[in-house]
Amino acid sequence: MYFYIGGMPGAIKQYTLDGDLNSVRKIQDDLLHGYEKDFSKHAEANTAMKLTKIWRAMPIQLSKENKKFKFAEIEKNARAREYNEIITWLEDSGLVYKSYSIQKPHLPLDGYKQENIFKLFLLDVGLLGAMLKLSSKTITGGNILFRDYNGAFTENYTAQELKATGHNNIYYWTSQNSAEVDFVIASQEQIYPLEVKSGTSLQNKSLKVYGQKYPNSVLSRATIKNFKHDGNIRNFPLYAILLFPRLSQ
Repeated sequence: MYFYIGGMPGAIKQYTLDGDLNSVRKIQDDLLHGYEKDFSKHAEANTAMKLTKIWRAMPIQLSKENKKFKFAEIEKNARAREYNEIITWLEDSGLVYKSYSIQKPHLPLDGYKQENIFKLFLLDVGLLGAMLKLSSKTITGGNILFRDYNGAFTENYTAQELKATGHNNIYYWTSQNSAEVDFVIASQEQIYPLEVKSGTSLQNKSLKVYGQKYPNSVLSRATIKNFKHDGNIRNFPLYAILLFPRLSQ
């Protein structure tokens, strides 16, 4: 239900008033329309057009297995230099969250980020569903046709939660296209990797690759299962990501 409603105050208020998910979606659609109006209100015409292109492309980019943001999929001959300022505008407006790929998980993480390799997440998972025009039944009912986007929703939700609990800088780690750990954050002078699963799968290929490459790491995973230890891996239920990485420390 949270994946559908999200956390925007207007959407939550509407749901508490009448419990009508159609009314919630109208609030979300109005918000999205308002954001696009703001693009043209606060930016020059050429910039506003690019803002809209990036904004509308985000759900599609998030659905891909490799969620690295690709400018060429927005515009055939798009140059990163032209669009980086646009993305900064969206970041500064609080509309998107950027997660950088890191070369290796060493402190400070910012010193190892790859400026040109990153993912973008929307500020709200409910708005993601609204942009895709997905019904509440599709999102909450386990529709097999929703499988490609289920992972995207779960990652977007996790990025939201990490940001909301004060982790302003989020990163991810890959190893020669053979493994990817969805989130890596620094806390209390330590580095914590977190792999996110949308279902009940407890497969840990990427975490195991990370653990072999960086021994003594505290490995964590988020799934819909409850708290548990699986060998040296700590499982956090998705609803309790706000406790990550405190319960790992």
